[in-house]
Amino acid sequence: MIVVSGCPRSGTSLMMDCFRIALGEDRIIGSKFPQEDKIAIALAKRENETDEELEARRYMRNIFAPNAEKDFKISKDMNPNGFWECHYTVRGIQYHIGMTDMTGKICKIVSQGLFSSNPQYIEKIIYMLRDPRQVAKSQERLKRLPFLSHEEEMNQELKVHTPEMFIHVSYQAAQWVLENPEVPIMNILFDDLIMFPNQTLDVVKKFIGEGDFSKHQIDPKLKRSYPEVISNRLWEYADTIYEYMKMQNYEKVVEYYKENAKYIHLDNVSTLCTRLHERMVYNECINCQKSKHLVKNLIKRAGEKNIAWQFEPCLFECLTDPLSKHISIKESVRNNHWVRLLKDN
Repeated sequence: MIVVSGCPRSGTSLMMDCFRIALGEDRIIGSKFPQEDKIAIALAKRENETDEELEARRYMRNIFAPNAEKDFKISKDMNPNGFWECHYTVRGIQYHIGMTDMTGKICKIVSQGLFSSNPQYIEKIIYMLRDPRQVAKSQERLKRLPFLSHEEEMNQELKVHTPEMFIHVSYQAAQWVLENPEVPIMNILFDDLIMFPNQTLDVVKKFIGEGDFSKHQIDPKLKRSYPEVISNRLWEYADTIYEYMKMQNYEKVVEYYKENAKYIHLDNVSTLCTRLHERMVYNECINCQKSKHLVKNLIKRAGEKNIAWQFEPCLFECLTDPLSKHISIKESVRNNHWVRLLKDN
């Protein structure tokens, strides 16, 4: 089958709609608004529930997902022509019982799903590329991460308008492409599709060898997410990876990511603080090493928990700091930086 891939919010749904009109909806694997299908299935399962049970379910939804209906409306406004997603879009395609013949089909599989896919089911790939700042802004407008499950959305503080997602999923896609060089891939820039639709879709037609793409009318207003100057130390990495992706230099993407992984992942570093019995993130640990005022507050909290912090090591120093040479537990206890900071005038 032909796969439309790319980072979420890079124009994959728009390209799927182009294929739907050019080749026919029967060639498309996926539905226009898959959330509606999920809701319909869920309602069908609950048709035998009592009024009391339905009331309790609505009550639970209003507490844990109060904006669900509003967010769904926003998502439809963002993709008025549909998402055209399916079971494989995020999970990737692998053999499973009941699998139908995929020959000649068109399927949307986003970058991280591509990473999990078996190449034997993929004939060609149209890979959508969009400026990472536009991707981040579009993600912020959507106010949800479409590749997360409901449970993940409920249990995770979602980060939007950052380049973090773009960096990680682009690396995953580049890895897959390098591991499967036999699968032809063509990059399509989102801006080219919006601004020069006829020329861009002619290139797509030549690549796949079929389809009447002249019927599709692309609305220039779809380019609604313009880059903004938002401070984030990761933009440099995102911009570099974006340039390598445009050149289809996947080796450079993987090489650059691996070389800078410890810097890219800094915000995700966490440490179990034995002096507080709490988990601390990277910036908290860095500030703990420098701020006398902060350390005084932490000592107070440790005292309230009856923790003998004077005899505990700093595991950030010993184990988790990705940018410094680690020291022994004995040295960390002997040169306790809380004690040192208290002594500094």
